[in-house]
Amino acid sequence: MKLAYITAHTPYGRGETFILEEMLAVVETGTDLLIVPRNPPKEVFHAKAKNLLDRTLWLPLFNWKILASFLVTLFTCLRVWNVIWKIFKESRSFSIILKNLAVLPKATHIARIFKRLKVEHIHAHWGSTTATMAWIVSELTNIPFSVTLHRWDIAENNMLKTKAEKALFFRFISEDGLREALNLLGESYKDKFKIIHIGVRIPKDNKHINKEPSKLFTIACSANLVLKKGHKYLIEACSLLVKRGVSNFQCLIIGDGPLENAIREQIEREGLNDYVKLMGRIPHDDLLKMYEQGEVDAVVLPSVVTEDGEKEGIPVALMEAMAYGIPVISTTTGGIPELLRGGAGLLVPPASSEALAEAILKLMQDEALKESLIYNAKERINQEFNLQLNVEKLVNFMKEG
Repeated sequence: MKLAYITAHTPYGRGETFILEEMLAVVETGTDLLIVPRNPPKEVFHAKAKNLLDRTLWLPLFNWKILASFLVTLFTCLRVWNVIWKIFKESRSFSIILKNLAVLPKATHIARIFKRLKVEHIHAHWGSTTATMAWIVSELTNIPFSVTLHRWDIAENNMLKTKAEKALFFRFISEDGLREALNLLGESYKDKFKIIHIGVRIPKDNKHINKEPSKLFTIACSANLVLKKGHKYLIEACSLLVKRGVSNFQCLIIGDGPLENAIREQIEREGLNDYVKLMGRIPHDDLLKMYEQGEVDAVVLPSVVTEDGEKEGIPVALMEAMAYGIPVISTTTGGIPELLRGGAGLLVPPASSEALAEAILKLMQDEALKESLIYNAKERINQEFNLQLNVEKLVNFMKEG
């Protein structure tokens, strides 16, 4: 099958590592894959991304060639006018209209390319403008399409009813996301809604390497530095541990984002420079190597629901740690309880630094608890979050169309 993926940036840029891993697994199924990022940077940050560059069509969001192609389409294809009408009619706000119109020229351009290359199915990650591009291309070419919806893109509701009506299927990465979409869109398209979790690779030898007892207990938090990740509460929890006389630990905050300065200031204000380290964003392979070599004792993700309702799906950062035999602590927000149920991780209330500190201390002191979490987590990942198995399921749904 000739399959096209529409992404936001991947395989370029620093984010969407879970999509990068998924596309690599798609190629491993023998699928002929073409990748079109919506507005790709030129940076290739992750080493594995280089394996997909020869399958990727790098095009800016807009240039003169795309404009010329769009103008030709306007004068030769009546369908594009229907697409434009639907964008104005069915986008629920002026800002969403503008976002959808911004991707229209590139979508009409790649429609010609997909038709020429005989693409048989289009899959878009994110229900926003990448899905808009997939829908436009499908409208112009009759190539079937599907969409993976995550979290914020459900709440944004960028023409989701129109896309659900036309799509072969909507793939949700969590039960919580599916419920949210049903509440938003009703039951009409329920038969098209599929839950296929984002998966992670199962390490060949995923025995957790225990460090020497004299070494520091190392906590890692790998997440974008944004509000919903709740870094503030992890730093407060570290401060509480120090105040209780716990000093044999370090906390590595891995990632970058708009809150970097605020987090750095909080670390300094709490007097935690000897305990909490801002590592910046590191290549994905380097992070997994840290896990493989036993450099991390626990992964903590203190996620919260923001004032505007933004929350987690099922974080890949937790899945990866679990696959490598690293116990995890997180909060009862979004799809996280779906991942950590059955004793696969420790759950605490969101925005509670006290509960977070207690959970970290318990994990530091209770070896039996640690081993139980590791065992349950590996079972959970093997059964429902195995990348290869989930990708095969996803590709099979595409082939059925």
